[in-house]
Amino acid sequence: MHTPTPFTISIPQSKLDAIATRVRNFEWIEVPEGDGWSYGCDQEYLKAFCAYWLDGYDWRHWEAQLNTLPQYIVPINDIDIHYIHVKGSNPDNPPLLITHGWPGSVFEFFQVIDRIANPQNHGGDEADGRDVIAPSIPGYAFSSTPKKPMGPRAVAALWNAFMRDALGYEHYIAQGGDWGGIISGWIAFDHSVDKKGGCLAVHLNFLGVRGHMEPKTEEDEAWMRHSAGMQLLETAYLQIQGTKPLSLTMGMSDSPVGQAAWILEKFYTWGDVQNGDIESAFSKDELLTNLMLYTATDKFNTATWMYRGVFEEGGVTLPPGETITIPTGIANFPGDTVYSWPPRSMVEAGYSNITQWTDHEKGGHFAALEQPDAFVADLMAFLKKAPTA
Repeated sequence: MHTPTPFTISIPQSKLDAIATRVRNFEWIEVPEGDGWSYGCDQEYLKAFCAYWLDGYDWRHWEAQLNTLPQYIVPINDIDIHYIHVKGSNPDNPPLLITHGWPGSVFEFFQVIDRIANPQNHGGDEADGRDVIAPSIPGYAFSSTPKKPMGPRAVAALWNAFMRDALGYEHYIAQGGDWGGIISGWIAFDHSVDKKGGCLAVHLNFLGVRGHMEPKTEEDEAWMRHSAGMQLLETAYLQIQGTKPLSLTMGMSDSPVGQAAWILEKFYTWGDVQNGDIESAFSKDELLTNLMLYTATDKFNTATWMYRGVFEEGGVTLPPGETITIPTGIANFPGDTVYSWPPRSMVEAGYSNITQWTDHEKGGHFAALEQPDAFVADLMAFLKKAPTA
């Protein structure tokens, strides 16, 4: 029986005090001269960040802000799924299932959910609204943890059951970036309406699931070279989390500062950061609120498990000769140079029905958080063209 239970975020004060004590007592390390971000998290920035964490940041304010969005817990296949569920202005439109990734959280969507659900409250058309559902991936934030690592394809099956069996939606549209993009890609492949699933269309701001991308032009070759270079320079985190996640997280589990360093560096590297200033893309409050959904929930550890899960599933490549055939929207935000989009012809090796492709001027990996206006406009334009049944 899938019975949703209303949920309110309420981190115990004892937990907040324990985090503050560990941050205050952290012993800073020796670092080499030069650009601190090139070696990992910049320690000078991290010191200022932690000082604000202790004396300027107000978790209770952001806890209350998050609690303005209706939240629930529902059990699906022995996993308690935490989700935000905002009813929209036009229930005749198919709902939107929007999924975050690592090291993000549902907080990425805080600025955009009501604008999609109830556009009339933000200068838009009431007829364009719809229900919006934003779940926390298993092992993240307030969702419970699976007994062993789940890969994104398994989560895609879970999400389809969540939408149809628990929430009672026959059809829906999926959206995502990072793991959310991979999960949504597998939903679009395994659980489309063409295969008796519920997914009508998919909108992505990250390429995860893909076809066999064979380069045919110099532009293709250039992207392949760039991607290979980024894999060499910037994906050691992925190898650690995908092979020996516990070795990492045992060292991090009692260090909020360590968790902050690990996560902040990814926001710096993947965000559309200008002139070496992470706060050109994200405020300290945004970074801290997202971080607290790892640190205050003790989920830094289990949030890494999906990297092992995707390796065990066999990766993100579609079977030879097969494509995702439902309508697909692509939002290319250029600030993520590590996971940049390939040329369109290469993407079409896996997506044979791209109905919208937008090359944005700015914004990076965390598009909904970095550029909420552009993200909402792109998504709403796609939703207006998407099937309704």
